[in-house]
Amino acid sequence: PISFAIVDSDAPPIALLTVSKDGLSYPIPTITSEKARWMALNWSIKVPSRSKMIDRYDIVAKNFNAMTTDLAKDKQRNFAKCSVSLVKNSEAPCLLFAGIWKNFSPQKANFEKCCSLLLSLQEYESCEIHLSTDCDWDSSLVVFLLRLKNEMKDSEIKLDFTGLPPKLSNLLALSYRNKPSEHDQNEIPRPDTFKIHSSLILVFLQVADFLGKCLIYFNRLLLGRSFMRIRDFLVCCRDCGASALPIVTLISYLTGLTLAFVGSVQLEKFNATIYTADLVCLAMVREMGPLMVAIVMAGRTGASFAAELGSMKLNEELDSLRTLGIPAVDFLVLPRLISLVLMTPLLTLYADIVGILGGLTVGTQIMGFSSLHYFEQTQSALLSMWEISSGLWKSLVFGLIVGFVGCYKGIYTGSTSSSLGRAVTSAVVVSITLIVITDALFEIAYSYFGLR
Repeated sequence: PISFAIVDSDAPPIALLTVSKDGLSYPIPTITSEKARWMALNWSIKVPSRSKMIDRYDIVAKNFNAMTTDLAKDKQRNFAKCSVSLVKNSEAPCLLFAGIWKNFSPQKANFEKCCSLLLSLQEYESCEIHLSTDCDWDSSLVVFLLRLKNEMKDSEIKLDFTGLPPKLSNLLALSYRNKPSEHDQNEIPRPDTFKIHSSLILVFLQVADFLGKCLIYFNRLLLGRSFMRIRDFLVCCRDCGASALPIVTLISYLTGLTLAFVGSVQLEKFNATIYTADLVCLAMVREMGPLMVAIVMAGRTGASFAAELGSMKLNEELDSLRTLGIPAVDFLVLPRLISLVLMTPLLTLYADIVGILGGLTVGTQIMGFSSLHYFEQTQSALLSMWEISSGLWKSLVFGLIVGFVGCYKGIYTGSTSSSLGRAVTSAVVVSITLIVITDALFEIAYSYFGLR
C-alpha cells in the first residue's frame, strides 16, 4: 500500500509519500510543497489549518490509481472537444478549428487529419483558416499552425491566415518572422560593416566626451570651483609615486645593466669600450627611462585606475555621486590624472639615475673602469640639458596617456564582472600601444626638427 500524508505547520504544507512493506514505512522525499499544494487542491484533500500534524491519510494503491485515472478521463473529455472540419464555399474552402486547443490536445491525430483534408483540395489555390466563436486556444495552436504551414509549403495549395483573430495572427507572424531561412542557415556569418562603423563612431564620441569633461573640470579646478579634495590628490601621488619606486628601481637597474652588457660586446670589437658609458647614459635619458617607466605605470597604475573606477560603477557608487550632484570626473578622475602626470617625470628622472648606476656596475666590475672615469665619460655625453628634458617631455605625455586611458576604461566599463576584467585588460593593452606609437612620433619629430 501507498500512504499519502500532509503535514501542516506554520510553514507551507509538506507532502510525505511512503511505501509500506512488512509493517514498516519507507518515506520517499520527492514531493515538494508546491506539488503537495497542487495535489491538495486538485484531489480535494482537506488540510486543517490549526493542527500541528495531520493524521496520515492511508490511500491504498487502487484509490491512488483511481484518482489518476479520473484525472486522465478529465483530460480525455477535454480532448474530445478539440476538432477540425472542412467547410467548402463557392470561392475557397475553409478549415474550421473548434473546441479546446491547448497543451494536451491530440496534436498528432488532428495534424494528420488536416494534412489529408488539404491534400484533397488540389483543385483550389488556397484554403482559409478560421476559428469558431467558442474555440479556446493557447500557444500549442500556434505551433500546430506553423507545423501545418511548413508541411504544406511544397504543395500547390496555400494557407490563408487572414481570417484568424488578431492575437493569433500576431503570434504567427512573429514566430514565422523570427525563424531563420535555409539560406541564412547555410550562409557563413560575416561581420556587419555598418555595426563596426557605428561602434567605432560611438567609441570616438565617448572619448571626445570624456576628454571634454576632463578639460572643463580642470578649468574649474584652476578657478577654485572643483570638487577635488587635496587629501585625495596626495593619496594618489603617494600611490603613483612612492609606492612605485621598488618596481621602477628594479626595472631601471636591470635595463642599464643589460644595455651596458650588450653595448660593451659590440664596442669591444672597435677597442672603444669606454663609450659604453655614453651609450647607457644617452639610451636611458632619451629612450629607455621614459619608455620603461611608462610601461610599468601602464601595467601597475593604469590597471589600478580602471579596476577602482570600474568597481565603483558596479557598486553604483558613481550613481550615488551623481545623485548628490558631484561629478565623477571632477571628484575621482582629476586627482588620479593630475597626480600621474606629475609623478611620471619624477619617476623617469629617478629611473635615469638608477639605469646609469646599472651601467656603472658593469663598467667598474666587468670592464675595469674607475668610477671617476665612468662618471666623466657620462658627463661628456650629456652635451646639454635637452638630452634630459627631451625624455622628461615624453614621460609627461606618457603619464597623461596612462591616466586618461585607465580612467576612461574604468568610467565606461560595463555592468558585469566580466566587463570589468575586459576593461582592466584593455586599459593596459591600449596604454602600452599608445605609448609606443607616441614614442615613435616623438623621435620622428625630434629628428625632423634637428633636435637630436
